[in-house]
Amino acid sequence: MVPLKIRQARGLVPLILALAAAQYAAALEPAADPQQLAFERVQEVLATSGAYSPDLMEPLTRLIVLYVESGEDDLAAVAIERAVQIVRVNNGLHSLDQAPLIQQLIRIEEGRGRANVAWDLEKSLLTLVRRHPDDLRTMPILRDMGDKYMGLLDAFVAGEKPPQIEIGCFYKETIKADGTCSAGRRSTVVHGLLGEAQRHYSDAIGVMLRNELYGSEELRDLEMQLLRVVAALRLFDAEPEQSHLTYVPRYAGAQSMEPWRSRSAAITELATWTPPPTSDAPTEADSAAWLGQHDARLNHSYYRGLQSLGRLYSYAATTAGPTSPQLADTVVQMADWELLYSHHSQAVELYARAYAMLEESGATGEPIAKLFAPPIPAVLPTFQPNPLAADDTREPKGHIDVGFEITKYGRARKIDILGSENAADGDITRLDKLVATSRFRPRLTDAGSPDATPVVVRYYLYD
Repeated sequence: MVPLKIRQARGLVPLILALAAAQYAAALEPAADPQQLAFERVQEVLATSGAYSPDLMEPLTRLIVLYVESGEDDLAAVAIERAVQIVRVNNGLHSLDQAPLIQQLIRIEEGRGRANVAWDLEKSLLTLVRRHPDDLRTMPILRDMGDKYMGLLDAFVAGEKPPQIEIGCFYKETIKADGTCSAGRRSTVVHGLLGEAQRHYSDAIGVMLRNELYGSEELRDLEMQLLRVVAALRLFDAEPEQSHLTYVPRYAGAQSMEPWRSRSAAITELATWTPPPTSDAPTEADSAAWLGQHDARLNHSYYRGLQSLGRLYSYAATTAGPTSPQLADTVVQMADWELLYSHHSQAVELYARAYAMLEESGATGEPIAKLFAPPIPAVLPTFQPNPLAADDTREPKGHIDVGFEITKYGRARKIDILGSENAADGDITRLDKLVATSRFRPRLTDAGSPDATPVVVRYYLYD
């Protein structure tokens, strides 16, 4: 039997030869000095320390960066594959140290138009990440995967058809479902992409919770990303024919055909998370965790959003104290969420509670007005861009002044166009529809929530 080290060396020979041959070909043309120097340093370490020396990583990493910067993807890919082999030999086959290299290789393969190769690499990377559930280095990898699927969704909604849609068979509702991977219902693809994003963000949150990083702003950002996904998924809850789609399986114990694509485990784990003990444990967080253990409710976006908000409450209660403005802000977001689902009594109660918390904390004037009486009314959900706000990066071509009343339940009434400049009839019609169909955060004062509050907004128009 051929010894293991000899077999490993034989496996590396093609990579070494490919790198050397490619570099020799490149040297026939005038080469940039930094790249040539980096390559020569690699050769020196190879000659003195051997093909698997950890000392190779520094010059090889430098060479990879130079190849990428100069757009020499073929050379970069060969160098990355070689670096991965060095990491595996020195640190173990499943070392997480290779993850950044695999990520870079995925980007290169996508740039070369080899989407199938990149897809397989991504599956391998995710399998590797699953072996290190408590390692904080996996968090940015999972977050980036969530961002990637949201980017694919944006492209698909814009009319494009990224190759991952067909490679990942997103037109099929389940692995064994009838149909093809190249065509089907648009809503099935949207649902599947959102489900993948939700899973990766949930896994990233889980990593941070297992490390008890409750005060991390990155943890809060991840929760808000998850809320954005859930807010998009909630649009499907109103369509009964969509209820069977599997962004969460029909019951929490369900397993997908491919474990690396499971969309239920991370969601179930977050739903059953126990908040850390605090001096004033929030009933919302406890309730959300309890509700999350019930399969039927776990499958509904309302409860998953409530769970995220409950966790945000717990983070603030643990790190900022029971009367902090941050805690009051989270209660306001809970109220917003209830209002989006027309749970009017719960929303009114939570808004009043947040207002009282701000007063108890000593907040006056601007902090309260920012939440309950901003110059531009807060359009729900507030974690999405406000469609009434001005775009400071562009020069407006005109504007429309609109007045309306916001009711205590966040509806607009008595909409009145007060004036306009360079506005076409279509612009006015679209603004009227936007105001009429939006849900707003009610305006509160120390006297409570009035039945309706008048506001005037200048809505800017752009090319």
